[in-house]
This record gives sequence, structure tokens and C-alpha cells, in this order.
Amino acid sequence: MARIGFRSTTVADESAIRALLLQAHGASVAHPMFESRNLFWKYWEPRTDWPGSRSYVLTRDGEIIAHAAVVPGVCSCGERRLRLLHVIDWAARAEARGAGNTLMRHIGTLGDAIITSDGDEAALRLLPLMGFSQSSTRVMLYARPLRPLLYLGGAERPRWRLAARTVRNALWALRAPTGEPAQRTWSARQLAAAEVASAAIPWPVARNGTAVLERSAAVMSYWLQCPAAPMQLYLLENGTAARGYMVLAFAPGQARLADCWLDTEAPDAWEALVHLAVHAALRHEGVAEIAAMCSEPLLSGALERCGFHARAARPLYARAADGVALPRGGIRIQMLDDDAAYRHNGARLFWA
Repeated sequence: MARIGFRSTTVADESAIRALLLQAHGASVAHPMFESRNLFWKYWEPRTDWPGSRSYVLTRDGEIIAHAAVVPGVCSCGERRLRLLHVIDWAARAEARGAGNTLMRHIGTLGDAIITSDGDEAALRLLPLMGFSQSSTRVMLYARPLRPLLYLGGAERPRWRLAARTVRNALWALRAPTGEPAQRTWSARQLAAAEVASAAIPWPVARNGTAVLERSAAVMSYWLQCPAAPMQLYLLENGTAARGYMVLAFAPGQARLADCWLDTEAPDAWEALVHLAVHAALRHEGVAEIAAMCSEPLLSGALERCGFHARAARPLYARAADGVALPRGGIRIQMLDDDAAYRHNGARLFWA
């Protein structure tokens, strides 16, 4: 009878994990997400909030048959703090029936709940079979064109469709507000990695019943080391007062508002944040658009008023441990909470 095992991985497992991921996703050997430096950073680069490896496998007689990695987070809502695990890079051998469910059951013992909002249609259909259910949180994807002509280059779709898309995106770009008034009182100051620990950054706190995933200087320093997509951290100031922060990530042709926060709920302040992100993205010549992901009305409203267009909506799925109830008011989700901030295939894949 076959022996089934579950364990965390080490760097010695890299080749076997890469082979499984490439097979499961039909990717080429040159896929940037499966390069050694990116796998090491995702799975084995030390993080202060998670001891040891963040990559796990299911084995059969010692051979790897399924894999998943976690992006750890602490969910804060009032007096409650829950350990949430966002699953990424999950794959199983086609002949290993039930391996995904078994793997998720083991990973579920490492935290209070597993969450995910990503995956293709086939993957999402499997989630209920693995014990996941839809939560009250809905994740929205947004994009705003910045340089419409850049959509014409390096794409594989028919030229007539590219032309129509470019015209539409040019109209969206022309109609988007410039945000110049916000620039008079608000500013964004980029912080170097060495400055993060000493900077007076207002980190997210739960409010109005919506839970947040906690941030810290140490975890932010980890994100700034991302090899797959360069990231920049900005301190947001109103006058001389630090009021929040934002993180921009840069994939091919696309800037991403990967994370942000303000210590106020004033709509005009959040609009200022979005405009500052747009202006920072425009300083990079190869950026055709800026994208964002969010799950709360405050940021969604600011994005829409600042010329962003909703491109997709998807539910947040959760697999909670026995006796654990997720916050009813929803959970604030940003790109930094999974791999959306840096994931790409090396090509320019646009949302708009």
C-alpha cells in the first residue's frame, strides 16, 4: 500500500516542484515565475511572520504528487486576530486523484483559515470540492489606461481588435481626471528599503466592521526584495503629516497599486492617493496602464472617480478550521495578500 506523506519543502526540492508546476500549468521552462530566484523568494526567503518554509508537498512513497505554497497574513478585526493563509502555486499530478483535497486539509491545520480569490474557471470549480465556500468578501479588479498607443505593441490578438481596444482606451485616458488639485496638498515620498524600519508609516487598522490584514515594517521590507516585479514604497503626506502609504509594483507594461492605506475615510483623501499612484506610474515610460485590486467600497469608489474601470469581480473563497468564523463585515484584500502584485509570464498582459 502506498505511503502518503505531508511535509514542508527545502531548496533541495526546487527541481521537483518546478517540474510539477510546469506540467500542471502547461508553462515553458522559461516562465519567469518558476525561475530559481523567484521560487526561493516565495518559498524560502526568511520572513519574520512565518518560521521556515512556506511551501508544502504531498508525497506518495516519497515522490511529490501535489504542491501548494502559502502567503501568510494576520487578519485583525476588533479584538480578534486570525491567522489566514492565501494559497498560491497549487498543483497536483493528473493521476493523483484527491491529492489536492488532502493537501489543503493538511495546510488548513497551519492556520485559522485558507483563503483564495484567484485561479482559472477549472480551478475555481474545484474549490467547493476541497471544502471552500464563498465568503462575504468580493474582490474587484480595476485598470486605467495611461499610454494607449503602447497597447499596440507586442500583442498577439488580431490587429483590428487591437485598434478598437486602443481607441477605447484612448477615450478612457482622455476622460480621466488629472488630479492636479490633490497635488497641491498631498505628496508621495519614496522610501528606500533602509528607511522602512524608522519611518512613521500608518499601517492598516480595522474599522467599520471590515477586517484588515496586518502590515509591518519587517514584512514590507520582504516585499521590497521581490525579484519578479520591482516594488516601490511611498509615504503619503498631507502637508508635513504622514497619513498613509502605497506600494507600486511593476510588471511588463503595467504598474500595479499593490497595497495602500490612509488613516482617514475622507473620499477626497483617497482620491488624492489614487492620483498620486497614477502620477508615480507615469514616471515609468514603458507603463501602458495602472491596475488595482480591492474589496472595500472606499477604495473602489476612489478608483472609479479617478478614471479606473472595473474589469472583473470574483468572490473570496475560504476554508475555515472547525469552530472558526470569518469576520461578517468582510476582509480588506490587496494585491500584496497573495501573488497578484508580482505574478506575470514575462509578456505584456493588460487588464484594460
